[in-house]
Amino acid sequence: MAEDSKIEFSGVQNRKTAFTGHFADFKVDAIFNRDDLENSRIDVVIELASLESGSEKRDTKLKKGNWFDIDNTPRSYFKSETIEAVSNDIYEIKGQLEIKGISKPYSFKLEIRELVDLLRLSGDFTINRLDFDLGLGAWKNPDWVKHEVNVEFDIAVKSNAQKDT
Repeated sequence: MAEDSKIEFSGVQNRKTAFTGHFADFKVDAIFNRDDLENSRIDVVIELASLESGSEKRDTKLKKGNWFDIDNTPRSYFKSETIEAVSNDIYEIKGQLEIKGISKPYSFKLEIRELVDLLRLSGDFTINRLDFDLGLGAWKNPDWVKHEVNVEFDIAVKSNAQKDT
């Protein structure tokens, strides 16, 4: 994985304080061929313990049971099911997003650029954290942390697709 790859998340705490964090450790497995989208896929595994949000206190809380519960569910997954072309280099990807053992269908648009020996994947989407039991107890109140969390990614990954030469 290229060092300039990132998966970031951002939210709003206490109704006014915006924060951004990222996951330092993740793996992306991509098989992509624009001429064979039916057999293309993009799968992601995120090591949740690698989260950093700019606050050690917040990071400690996010790793506990009310949030990511990394002791019981140390990883989050996205497994693609379909990739469809929308326009030049823009695709809609549909699949299953799993956080805390809860799997939900998710779809979003992303840009896929084919470089010499890499794919560059970039885009963003929004999740409702309550769909995945993120922020239980008093944390369910959106006054503490807004329910919508934006996820933004820009990833360079080697494609496993075989090209005809």
